[in-house]
Amino acid sequence: MREVQTKLPKGRVVRNRYLVEDLLGKGGFGAVYRVRDRRVKGNVFALKELIDPNAYQRAGFAFECELLKRLDHYALPRVYRVFEDAKNSRVYMLMDYIDGPNLERLRLQQPEKRFPLSQVMKIMAPVIHAIDYLHTQQPPIIHRDIKPSNIIVPTTGEEAVLVDFGIAKEYEQDSTTTAIRHCSPGYGAPEHYVSGTNTRTDIYSLAATFYVLLSGTVPVDALHRMTRISSEGSDPLKPVNEIVEDVPAPVGAVLQKAMSINSNDRFATAPEFWRALKAACPEDEEPASATPAEPEASTEAASEADAEKQNPSAQVENEQQGAAADQGVSAKREEPLPEEKELPVRGPSRPQPGGKGRLIALVCVALSMIALISGLLWGWSSWTAGDTATAVSTPIHTAGITPTTAAAPTSQPTATPTPSPTPSPSPTQAPTYPALVANYGGHIHNTPANVDSSMSISKLQQKGEQISGYLTLGPGLLGSGNFTGTVSTDRKIQFSVPGYANLLPLNFQGTVQADGNMSGTYCSYQNGQCDQAGGGYGSWTAAPQS
Repeated sequence: MREVQTKLPKGRVVRNRYLVEDLLGKGGFGAVYRVRDRRVKGNVFALKELIDPNAYQRAGFAFECELLKRLDHYALPRVYRVFEDAKNSRVYMLMDYIDGPNLERLRLQQPEKRFPLSQVMKIMAPVIHAIDYLHTQQPPIIHRDIKPSNIIVPTTGEEAVLVDFGIAKEYEQDSTTTAIRHCSPGYGAPEHYVSGTNTRTDIYSLAATFYVLLSGTVPVDALHRMTRISSEGSDPLKPVNEIVEDVPAPVGAVLQKAMSINSNDRFATAPEFWRALKAACPEDEEPASATPAEPEASTEAASEADAEKQNPSAQVENEQQGAAADQGVSAKREEPLPEEKELPVRGPSRPQPGGKGRLIALVCVALSMIALISGLLWGWSSWTAGDTATAVSTPIHTAGITPTTAAAPTSQPTATPTPSPTPSPSPTQAPTYPALVANYGGHIHNTPANVDSSMSISKLQQKGEQISGYLTLGPGLLGSGNFTGTVSTDRKIQFSVPGYANLLPLNFQGTVQADGNMSGTYCSYQNGQCDQAGGGYGSWTAAPQS
């Protein structure tokens, strides 16, 4: 995989309008920047960049753009425009900037790298709603890459946002699509490897996300599970409640069902999965906010956005109201500020200090009258004085209460700025890559030929994320040779063996388990993608050898 060699420096202006302020992230073929709109003061966006794309990458990028442009949900990012820099072979997507860390980064900062159940339920509620929204589109949209690192938690205390639709697809009932090289190990359902994906594929990934947030452990990869089940008859995936005793057993059972190898054994829809989870939670663990209320807010936002989309050419310029805060997502979230509108309720109490002077004058007049009357009628004076005292004491008492009423609202500023300090420690983390050993032995399965054989990795050398070594394939399979590749901090591994004679190169993708074992998929590789028609593909597993 080609690494980005050139990134845009801070201060560079794209399209004579968008000022690059920071690099948010980069990958093999592009990067994402935080940019500021120089034309509309205050607007801040995320600018996704694809560098030197081939036809396949360009088509995928265009699909992601068009997909997001027509979606409107409070827990999904919005796309405003797409443009190309043909001179420098770059394509750009201008979208919502969500200021905050991803959920994986926050998880790693927690004690034991996990969250309590009640917090997970609150964080994931908007994501559940977003998935249901996607699945109920016509045709349904499958995200296919749900995981903690694709969920952003805004520092403003707003609700989580599901991002990265790079491998999403529209689901047609009679079609199948494999994504052998795409799914994230541990989060990808088995059908990513062997058959077509459908809406229940996202249910598996949702459950896997809950699993790691609750346990601090990435689930055993689906491919490794299938291999163990077929060879030993046992599923290596432990229920989450066996890893963390605080998690109720019914919650563990719900996640096991949602992560069933057979997609038909899973929950049919995201709401069905959510209802089962809520029913499995103890009453004091359920999220405080009622989840049915959230879709109503998104419906209102949808109607407002529909009006905006009638004039797409002016969308970015008209985003002042939403993007003038520091992130685009708050375009729909800035509205819930009723607490600010309640401030005038305290206003009428302010004129009362002037009224207090008038009350004192009235008291003085009343006392003078009492003195005059008391000199004439002593018998009636006491009664009159008592009655007047009662009349006067009431306004004096109310005036005394006024300062307390004005002081009471000081409790309001304790609203929700507390979440913002949470992500601040994140930049201090240094990258840590899984340590690999020199030799591995294992098995490989070629799916189209239905051939099982042995495989070994020898002379493996590692320098940070870079790896190299020699791959040997057993009887019945061709393609042995030197390889080079990478490992990542989230324990992903990929390496390629060059082609020779009439053989296409082989590309291996997988994950390094906590116990050191590796598993994944492979395929014949051509023009930057798997070529199943031109060569073999299948699955592999490998274990450290002494």
